[in-house]
Amino acid sequence: MPPSIIQACLDEDSVILGGTSFAASVKSTATEPLELESRKGAPNTNTYTLAQVATHNTKGDSWIIYKNKVLDVSKWMSSHPGGEQTIMRFAGMDATDELRSFHDSWVLDTKLPHFVIGTVTDAPETSELVKDFRALGEVFEELGYYHVSPWYYVRKVATVFCILICSLWLLFMTETFVAHMVSAVLLGIFWQQFAFVGHDCGHMSARTHARDNIDVPRLGALVTFLNGISVAWWKATHNVHHAVPNTVDCDPDIAHLPVFALHKLMFESLFNKYHGRVMEFDWPARNIFVPYQHLWYYPIMCVARFNLYIQSVLFLLSSNDGHGGRTRLDTAAFVGFFSWLTALVSFIPTWGERVAFVLLSHAVAGLLNVQITLSHFSRPIFDSPTKEAGSNKYGGDFYTRNVISSLDVACPSYLDWFHGGLQFQTLHHLYPRIGRQHLRTIEPFIASLCKKHALPYSRKSFLECNMEVFQVLKDAALHSRTWSPLIYESMCAQG
Repeated sequence: MPPSIIQACLDEDSVILGGTSFAASVKSTATEPLELESRKGAPNTNTYTLAQVATHNTKGDSWIIYKNKVLDVSKWMSSHPGGEQTIMRFAGMDATDELRSFHDSWVLDTKLPHFVIGTVTDAPETSELVKDFRALGEVFEELGYYHVSPWYYVRKVATVFCILICSLWLLFMTETFVAHMVSAVLLGIFWQQFAFVGHDCGHMSARTHARDNIDVPRLGALVTFLNGISVAWWKATHNVHHAVPNTVDCDPDIAHLPVFALHKLMFESLFNKYHGRVMEFDWPARNIFVPYQHLWYYPIMCVARFNLYIQSVLFLLSSNDGHGGRTRLDTAAFVGFFSWLTALVSFIPTWGERVAFVLLSHAVAGLLNVQITLSHFSRPIFDSPTKEAGSNKYGGDFYTRNVISSLDVACPSYLDWFHGGLQFQTLHHLYPRIGRQHLRTIEPFIASLCKKHALPYSRKSFLECNMEVFQVLKDAALHSRTWSPLIYESMCAQG
């Protein structure tokens, strides 16, 4: 696929911004029905309606649709490497673009045929928006943007470990308080930067080609050992976040009660589908945290890393939820992190300096928490899928949902290291397997396609993003001060 085709996206009179479908301009099989055979090797002639498929939406009876083919994944769900909850969010629904987004073509072509049980007879016509985004993804694949140069991460990892070595040298080879605090700052930066590398590997976007044999459990354990946050826990939450971003009762990345509530819907003590429990808008939420959450935001981000430790412990100690990432190796790596960190801190001569070292290093690493929340906290919140129907579930189709719920950070290229790829949140959500090396290159094409389809692509400076999140938190905080559970119950009363 010649680069000239994708370059045409930037021209005002091009197929992207013009009236012609971009998909029609690209030779792509993205929108063609998948010719899958049944488990026994012969074409399956069973047919189902969308309404029939929708009834199979429970843990023990889960059907999903991929390119108009019906897949029964009920028995396999607990073996899904991305966790059963990711599949459960689309049980009984069409998950074509979700599957295409997270999996290589060879995986879909070789694995999915085993689950085909029939065909959908009344599938709606694919919209031009979806066709265009699928076609653009095919172009990116042809141009090799789903893979990176082998030297790209060699340099990244080498740089990250140089930061760690400098931190250790200052801690062990100097005796002044100032030098030790600089060491703490460097350790916090190491955690932030190494988390970016782990994030890329978790999305399988750090590969040189599609068939790279990445040992995810061992690589994840290494990240856990050095970074202190269970990669198994991260995978369980992050996959669901990507599937249903900013959905009020499904996305774990916005479920932060009693500390934060981003929307009045969260004042209703909703049942959270990820956590499997009611997220209570209780007394601490109503009186201590949420009414002043815009003032709590940065102080909490400074210590948010401690909460991630707690979440990791709870995840590793809980019963198996069907997520294949929870392993003894990850647990051992988690224990190993606290072992080496404890030994490191014990080298510091006084307790006061030890406490200062730990708090400062964790506050610096808390920059990552700010960067993550900036991407979504100020974006629209989607209502519960139980209140929506059809294409309106989860905010619409995959591409619309992820554009609306994401905010990009505008920054010069020399600050790309600081943001670690998170500044291109929109295109990362649209094509999560794109290598970080290529994100800046493809950003204009995403913006152009959003412009054609009148999608609200948002890109602001780091300062503006912070101000916007602060304002959203403040607005919700002020609203919570006038909200009453008695008023809410009276609005829901019948008769």
